[in-house]
Amino acid sequence: MKRIFFYSFFLIFCSVSEINAQKALLATGSNAAGGNGSVSYSVGQIDFTTKGNQIMEGVQQAYEITTLSTTETAGSDKKDILLYPNPFKDFLFVDFTTNDHRNSEFQLFDSSGKLLKEDKIKESKSEFNFSALPSAMYIIRINQNGKNIKTFKIIKK
Repeated sequence: MKRIFFYSFFLIFCSVSEINAQKALLATGSNAAGGNGSVSYSVGQIDFTTKGNQIMEGVQQAYEITTLSTTETAGSDKKDILLYPNPFKDFLFVDFTTNDHRNSEFQLFDSSGKLLKEDKIKESKSEFNFSALPSAMYIIRINQNGKNIKTFKIIKK
C-alpha cells in the first residue's frame, strides 16, 4: 500500500512539474527599471510592472511600419504632368499638359518598391490599363531621357 501511494505521489509530482502553461519561448526581450517602476518587453509578450501593480497583456500581433517618400528632380513644374483619376479602378490617364512627352516612360512599383511594370509613353495624353492589378497602393514614376521627372502615389480600388 505504501509502495502504491509513493508511486502515485511521485507520478503526480513529476507531471505537475512539467506543466508549461505559463511559459513562453521568446526570440528577444529586455528590462528597464526606473524610480516609479519597471518595464519589460519581449517579442511576443508584454509585461508592465509598477509599484504595487502588475499588468500583463496577451501575445503581441506583429505589424510593420513603412516610411515611403517620393522625390522629384529640381526644376520640374508640378502642373506639367497630370495623373488621373486617383484612386482609379482599371484605367489610369497620364497627361503631359505643357511638357513634351517624347522619350518618356513610366515605371510602376508596389508599396515595397518592387518594379511591377514599365512601358514607353507614346502620346501626350495616354491611357494605361491596370485592371490585372489587385487593389492596393502603388508608386508610378515618370522618367524622361532616363531621369525621374515626377513621382506619384496612386491607389487602385
